[in-house]
Amino acid sequence: MIDQLRTMAIFQTVAEHGSFRQAAKQLHLSPSVISHHVSKLEETLGVPLLYRSTRRMSLTDAGAELLAASQRMTAAAIDGLSAVERRASQPTGTLTIAAPTPFAHSPYVEAFTRFSQAYPGVHLSVQLEDKPVQLEGSNIDVAIRGRTHDLDDSSYKARKLGNVQFCVFAAPSYVAGRSTPQSMEDLADWDWIQSLPISWTAYATLADGKVPERSPRIVVTCNNFSMARKFVDEGLGFMIETYPLVADDFRAGRLVQLVPRVKLRPIDAYAIYPANSPKNGLAHLFVDFMMDQSWTIEHGFGVR
Repeated sequence: MIDQLRTMAIFQTVAEHGSFRQAAKQLHLSPSVISHHVSKLEETLGVPLLYRSTRRMSLTDAGAELLAASQRMTAAAIDGLSAVERRASQPTGTLTIAAPTPFAHSPYVEAFTRFSQAYPGVHLSVQLEDKPVQLEGSNIDVAIRGRTHDLDDSSYKARKLGNVQFCVFAAPSYVAGRSTPQSMEDLADWDWIQSLPISWTAYATLADGKVPERSPRIVVTCNNFSMARKFVDEGLGFMIETYPLVADDFRAGRLVQLVPRVKLRPIDAYAIYPANSPKNGLAHLFVDFMMDQSWTIEHGFGVR
């Protein structure tokens, strides 16, 4: 396998430079060695990869397919080596992160804590805001969002961190004496505490894709998770948020999960950062760190 990967890398260099001679110069090998490796690869695969003539060289369909695969392999290897190099060094500087307000609570906030502990030379600046901030022209290095279609500029990249599972909940005092709701439609007779700028239709259609005929009464709207959660604890109504934030409360009986048989479709969560961020920079370091957190799997926020 190692020999095949090395030969693929040689083939990639030939294909990208369009010449055995140029590839040989790049790899500090002789043209005959380069040609031998490519021929051996073609023999192993049983298909021609290059059209050769005295004037030019071009890729066959199989060669183009292999080149694309080899380039993905090389990019992954470079990312992996860069990640290890960043971990081995002692990075310094300021990293500014924008995230929704629920990230101030467990288990999400621990990720920031662990990052600071792992890289004490990095000054972590966290901006919590539930409304998407404008990235273009800002000092934000990484933004964590549940969507990407409203990116401010195409010069930003989005890397999927994982899936966020939402759930519906209320305080026992609010639920007491009420009929148990069996569907999102049943919640139309309840009081909704709206904490995220997401419509009821958007939430309800996460269940079965159907647009509900009725909507609950919005008793309070606020753009802060802590305040909305306080309203829930006081028995003003129900709320919708990500499951990891309230899992411990369900187990302790402090909250009641409503319509538990209704599975709301998970929403993808992304880390968004400028496309020109250095591979060995703080933005990539933080995103790699987030991808490596054990709680992402434990709490259902990991890649699935």
